[in-house]
Parts: sequence; structure tokens; C-alpha cells
Amino acid sequence: MNLFFKKLTGRLHSTERMERQMMDDEERIVRYRQVEQSPELKEYLELKKTIESKEFQQKKYNLTHTKYKQTPTYETIRQYKELLHDKQLQQFIEIENSQRLKDYLKFRQSENYVKLQSPKEVRNSLELKQMATFENSKEYQSYLKYRDSKLPARFKALLEEVSTPEYKQQHAFWSNPSRWKTTDEYQQEVRFKRLSEMADIIFYLRQDRNEIERMQKMKATFTDEFDWNKMNESAWRAGFSYDNPQLLRQHSFVNEQQANNGGKNVGTVDNKLCLFTKKEKTTSPAWDPKKGFVSKDFDYTGDIIQTADQFRQKGGVFMAKIRIEGNIHHAVWLGSDKKLPLISIFHYNGKHITVGNYGEKGFDGTIIRGITPKSYYIYSLRWTDRELIWYVNNVEVYRTSHNIPQEKLYLAISSFIDEHQRPTEGKLNVAWVRVYTQD
Repeated sequence: MNLFFKKLTGRLHSTERMERQMMDDEERIVRYRQVEQSPELKEYLELKKTIESKEFQQKKYNLTHTKYKQTPTYETIRQYKELLHDKQLQQFIEIENSQRLKDYLKFRQSENYVKLQSPKEVRNSLELKQMATFENSKEYQSYLKYRDSKLPARFKALLEEVSTPEYKQQHAFWSNPSRWKTTDEYQQEVRFKRLSEMADIIFYLRQDRNEIERMQKMKATFTDEFDWNKMNESAWRAGFSYDNPQLLRQHSFVNEQQANNGGKNVGTVDNKLCLFTKKEKTTSPAWDPKKGFVSKDFDYTGDIIQTADQFRQKGGVFMAKIRIEGNIHHAVWLGSDKKLPLISIFHYNGKHITVGNYGEKGFDGTIIRGITPKSYYIYSLRWTDRELIWYVNNVEVYRTSHNIPQEKLYLAISSFIDEHQRPTEGKLNVAWVRVYTQD
């Protein structure tokens, strides 16, 4: 896996950015859960459901797109005004209950009514003149025209309707071009907009809930910021771990050029673990596959530490921030009390960085190019029931579904010089180690 172009294009995040992101992720989860329980988000979601409903949208459309002249309210006032401006109808209404009409109608029922047919009689009688004048008047003609019509009753009904407070309210509403802004629904819309502009709600909506759930399921089970001074104050112990109590824990191998020094080459400096490989002569046990443990003279000392007695875990996420000095072997790995299984989280062999899984059929992994191990990077392993996935900072570099371990493994950190290497001093720096479970 070559990370050169990913680094060049910025797709490989810097280690500093990764650490900030990790801190941000923790804060992001806390903030997400706080917002999730807030009354503002509850109100926002309820309003969102209301505003996005068909009923709400249909009402808004009707109120914003319906023209006043298309409404029943307008039709009512139109009809009312049309009848109001009908002069003959208004004359009818004016005279309908007048005393003049009552007197005339009473006169029509009297014996004197026939005298209206005699001009002579009319000339000689003031009453007959008045009755004749009224009978020929426009007012009386209007009365006759609308006497049997339904329009007077319609006008009275319309007048009564447009005079009610309810109609006046409807008229004021529908005749207002900005009628939508007078509604409760508009106020809901305004409130929804204000809520949607709140920083917490914008933050919440931008989050991937599945990612938040996944991150929250990651529970820290082991962390070491290397703020201890003595190894016995920590979870680490020097040497190897074996299921056979007869085997020495403090030893090296005959094909190595350094003696593991029982933790003497391990220390913490500025809250960073330092595992030193030093040029110094010593005699120490070494494992020979044919002879067993033998005494061997070494020109260099190194070390291995592990958490076998204090911490083991099956599955989860294992992370370490690492850099090295010296072209020898440096490794951070997961091991068992036997030779296998063994998972390499980080291994520098003096030339290349590798990550992978060791099994009966050999190494299943990859070489990582394009970055220098002399700079800090965060190396991670995600171990699930089905896969092992390795990352450098934020970039996946390898995955496999073969030989997934079925037992708990411990953490180990070591440096060594194999028999084919030109020996030199070195240092393995680990800024921190973090392990999480993953439900």
C-alpha cells in the first residue's frame, strides 16, 4: 500500500489532525446526546413533521396562491354590492315598509279606488290626486317589479351576513395579500426556521447517526498515556508470556543480535514510552530451536514488554501512536501464550513498514510505502468476527477475512536485531496506546 499520493493530496490526514479529530469525536458524541435530549430539538422535529405534512403544505399553497376574487368571501361581497347598487331594488326596499305604500294598499281595498278611473273625480279630490300620483311613480313601479322577486330577501340575507363580525374577519383575512403571515401556521414556520438556524440543531442534523452510534459503542477498555515512571506501576511486564510455566520469560533468540534486558531498556520520557536498543555487551539466555535455552554473548541489548498478565481482549479496535529511530526491527503487536496467533499492528523491519496477520500458512499482510516511520503516525487495527482491518491515520491500508483469531490476545511492544542486519542502536517511541470494545 503506497500512501505517498494520499499524503500528497491530503487524503491521508496528518497525525495532529487525527488526534484533534479523535478528541473532537468524543466531544461530538457528548454534544450530540445533549442536543438529542434538548426541548429545542424535540420542538424542531415536531414542527418539521407538521410543516412537511400534506395538510400543512396544502393549506399554505391555498392561502398563498388563491386570489381574493376566487374566494366565497369575495363572491358574497360582490353579490351584496351588486344588489346594493340596483336602484330599483333599493327603491323597493325603501318603500316596502313606508307609510305611503301602506296608505295606498289600504286605498286600493276601498270603494274609492274605482274613482281613480275618472279624471274629473281625481281633479276634484286631493286624496285621489295623491293616490294617482303614487300609483304612477317610479317607486311604486319598483315595488311591483320586486314584489314577487327573491332578490329583496337575498339582499337582506347578504346584508345580514356581511354585517357579522365573523364575515368582517374573513373579509379582512382573504382580502389581505399577505394573509399567510397572519396565520398560526406561519408563526410555526417562522419558529421552525429559527430553530433550524440554531447552531446545536445544525450540528445535530449534520451528523451521521449510524456513525455516532458506532462510535458510542466503542468503549475504552485499555488506555496508556505513559504517565508512569516505573513499569510495576503500569499494566506492562517485561519478557514473553507462555502457557508453559517451565519456559523462561526473559530471553532472546539465537538468531537475534540483542539480548532482551528484562525491562531495563524501557522508560517513559515526556509521557511517551521509549524502548531503547543499546550497544552494550551482556550475556543472556537465548532460545535455540534445537538446543533449547542456551547462554549467549550479545553486543546489544533491547527489550520486549507485554500486558499478558494484566490485559487481553478478543476483537475491538487497537490503536497506537508510533515513531522509530534506527534501522532495526520495531514492532507493536498482539500475541498469545503460543507462537500463534499473532497480529502485527505495526512492524518496521529496518527497511519497510508492514501490517498483517501471521498464520500457519505464513504472513497475510502488506508493505506500507510512502511514509517514514521516523515520524509519528497512528496505526490501528479493527478486529471483528469476520475481518481484520488495518489503518494508518485515517486511511485503510489492508484487510483480510482469513485466520481470524478466536481467543483473547495481549498487547506487546518490542525491538530486536535479526542476524542478517547490520547492528545499530535504535529507539521505539509510543506516545499512547488505546483499546476499545466494539458491540
